[in-house]
Formats: sequence, structure tokens, C-alpha cells
Amino acid sequence: MTNFDFKEWADLYQVDPVAFEQRREAVLEGYVASVDPEARQALEQTLFRIRMIRQRSKSPLQAAMESSKLMWESFGKLREQVEILEKELSPAPLKQNGLRLVDIDAAQQTAKDLFEPKEAHSPVQPSARVIPFTASNKRAH
Repeated sequence: MTNFDFKEWADLYQVDPVAFEQRREAVLEGYVASVDPEARQALEQTLFRIRMIRQRSKSPLQAAMESSKLMWESFGKLREQVEILEKELSPAPLKQNGLRLVDIDAAQQTAKDLFEPKEAHSPVQPSARVIPFTASNKRAH
């Protein structure tokens, strides 16, 4: 069914609700039959669940709300599978450890500045810089 004419369906329901239901069932069955066999069983199960919801519901609104809930549950399961796939495909984050790499020349100069007499006009400014070290999943030796 490529072209859905809402007015036509609404008019049919107003004039003959039984014919509307028969046509609706025929369209659904035709669609299910056109689906690949590997996906057909899941579609038939979903359609069965929706039919049972419609049968036990006290009103069309309740049936619509229950069917919507079913859809959102399915969407949630799909989202969980997407998240699992994203985790499997994304590289593992590199772990940070407490090591600091220090420029040896800057460290020696800082030590020299600390232990030698200071001149009155030049304050000591530390020149070491901290470089974050990122390790792989292997242990450091």
C-alpha cells in the first residue's frame, strides 16, 4: 500500500466499520506476507501482540496507549543494542596514571636555583612543566 488516503479510510470507517476492519486486516496481512522470511516471524509476533492489546482494551484510546507503550519498549531495546555496538566499535579510553614527566633541564635549573644563593633582583620562577602521561593497558616496568 503505497498511497494512504486518510479521508478514504475515515469515510469507510464511518459508513461501514466492519468493512474497514476487513480491509485493515487484509492490508496488514498483505504487508506481512511481503516481508523477508527472516523478519516475518518477528513482525507476526508484534502484530499478534497488538491484536491482543486491542482485544482486551476497554477503549480505542487505551489500545492506542498500550500499543504506544509496546513501541517505546521496543525502541528502548533497540537503543540498548546500539549502545552495545557503539562500545564495541569505539576504541578503549586510555587510562591516566599518576606519573609526571618533567623536563630534565628545567628540573636541574630549578634545583640549582633552590640551593644556590639568590640574587636580590631576580625571583626564582619554577620552570618545570607537568606533562600528562597516558599509558596503554600494559603495566609500566
